[in-house]
Amino acid sequence: MTRSMNTAEADADGPAAPTRAVARPRLTLRDVVLAARAVLSEGGVDALTMSAVATRLGVTPMALYRHVDGRAALLAAVADAALEEVGAAVDPSVPWDDAVVMWMADVRHRIVESPWTAQLIGTPTQIAPAWAAALDRLLAVLERGPLDDDARADALVWIARTTVGVVLLEAKSPLARPGQAVGTALESALETASPEMARRWARIDTRLTSYQDDDLFEDLVRQTRVRLSDAAAGRPCFGKRDRPVSDQAAAEAPTDLTDTQWRRIRALLPPGDQRGAARADDRRVVDGIRYRERTGVPWRNVPGRYGSWQTLYGRHRRWSDDGTWARVTEALDS
Repeated sequence: MTRSMNTAEADADGPAAPTRAVARPRLTLRDVVLAARAVLSEGGVDALTMSAVATRLGVTPMALYRHVDGRAALLAAVADAALEEVGAAVDPSVPWDDAVVMWMADVRHRIVESPWTAQLIGTPTQIAPAWAAALDRLLAVLERGPLDDDARADALVWIARTTVGVVLLEAKSPLARPGQAVGTALESALETASPEMARRWARIDTRLTSYQDDDLFEDLVRQTRVRLSDAAAGRPCFGKRDRPVSDQAAAEAPTDLTDTQWRRIRALLPPGDQRGAARADDRRVVDGIRYRERTGVPWRNVPGRYGSWQTLYGRHRRWSDDGTWARVTEALDS
């Protein structure tokens, strides 16, 4: 009875509505890139195939071609996602040499987090656009310093190459962890070592156990700061070239300020801080800066009659930042 009543009720209500399939979310390029990054993290660049990414997404490989043209394009898209923000968060208000260190630290973070990133930087014949943009951010930071064009180019190459090289080794072969003897990583190599080799490694084992990747990176940072300081002072440090100005060029340089010129510009200079040591003579400092601009000599090579080169460099930097030097130059040229 119950069965016939239920049947009648069903007939009265009409046929049951068909079950609707749940629509699959539409695949986006971001989905593809994230899946590719997961494959890379698990197996490295060699594991990245269109098929592997499609399997992770639960689609056919052909579905990926709506977003990328092939494996090369997929690698490029992943590189853009991984590298496009390198150095973008560097605070423009920090000193230029501190900003260089921030750029280096950002590179380290991204490569250590995803070691495969370094392999996407480029090929022997082409630099990935995202990495080129990251290098341009480094170059923009270097432009804020007192380096000339050649020193800036040398610094760019040295900083980028050494940072990536050191960090890539850290990602692929980390140094010993606290409490881990270096022999642990060398056991297989030392099994067949000569007694002399074994003794050499045993004598430095304790130090290598305590020397960490952070220590190595900080060593690189310190060395970079020293080189930047030398370059700012005009001392050759990144490349082999020294570019002194000839004696003839220095001899042909115009003379220092006349009394008339000095009266024209002295009111443009900001007042000195009355606290602390006596302020170096403004007129002599202006003459020293102008000498350096006329001759192109490194700051350290400006003649001693103009005072300390550190004072000249520091005053020029402050006056350039606050617009004073531009106003002085305009007044002298008018």
